[in-house]
Amino acid sequence: MRRVTARKRTVRPTQFDVWGSRGSRSLLPRRSRIANNTSCYSVLHGEDLFLLDAGRGLAALGWTMKRRARFAVVRNVHVLVSHAHLDHWEGLKDADWFWEKGNGLNIRVLGSTQALRAIRTAYGHPLYVALELLGAGTVRGVRYQALKPGERRRFGNWRLVTQPLRHYSGAGRSVWALDTLGYQLTAPDGATVAYLCDHEPNHRTQTVERALLEEAHLAVYDAHFADIQHHEHGHGSQEHAAQMARAHPRVLVLAGHHGPVMSDAQIRHAYRRHGRGTSNFQLAVEGATYQWDPRHAAFVARARRG
Repeated sequence: MRRVTARKRTVRPTQFDVWGSRGSRSLLPRRSRIANNTSCYSVLHGEDLFLLDAGRGLAALGWTMKRRARFAVVRNVHVLVSHAHLDHWEGLKDADWFWEKGNGLNIRVLGSTQALRAIRTAYGHPLYVALELLGAGTVRGVRYQALKPGERRRFGNWRLVTQPLRHYSGAGRSVWALDTLGYQLTAPDGATVAYLCDHEPNHRTQTVERALLEEAHLAVYDAHFADIQHHEHGHGSQEHAAQMARAHPRVLVLAGHHGPVMSDAQIRHAYRRHGRGTSNFQLAVEGATYQWDPRHAAFVARARRG
């Protein structure tokens, strides 16, 4: 009797995509070749898709998932929200999976208790519709999971480390600290991504930044401003991001969360000034895809999407 063996499915190397890299607001009509949508990045490996924030860029991801073969295997979507500001989760209701019947996706939203409370309040009566209700008949289920800084979690063969970032609202006596999480995410094939957005660096945050960049291969950095001297309101700069790239030459550092009023010319001018001679420092440009190359232990840019 001939023995029949199951064919082992080939799993692609981890892929990292930029869907939204504009800070604070989206630009409509689209007028930037760098960033039009609020923050959203994805890490794909096998059946699991991890999102780093869920701004308006999530709509672009949801649309693409139905049209690109590499997303066809996705069964579990894990949304890592950095903090409570709405520009980092406003895209949740626009995801196609909440409107496509019977797609079978498992959705898990993770973040600080403060962030999850903000999301559940906004997506609740009478402001909108609870995501659990919006997902009835479309996704398989919606779950929320609270995270704290300094945690180490496992999700199957994925590893997640959280660290506290420095972000706040207001100024002077009207400063409100936000429970903001930075993430270090390691895929089953060893590819590691760090996420530091939103974050205003100073000398006290160096330990946290080093902890997130340690063992990372790609890092998204808050680069809201051009120069360090302009750091405020819980945001960083291209200058600081470039410095961190030079201090960590094995990490590909992407400058994201581009300032809401910065033109492409201003963003590129800052990049030329601060990134000169730093090959591992690049701009986070929407439509960019980076694929993990295990032979060189590095992320490599693929042809940009339209």
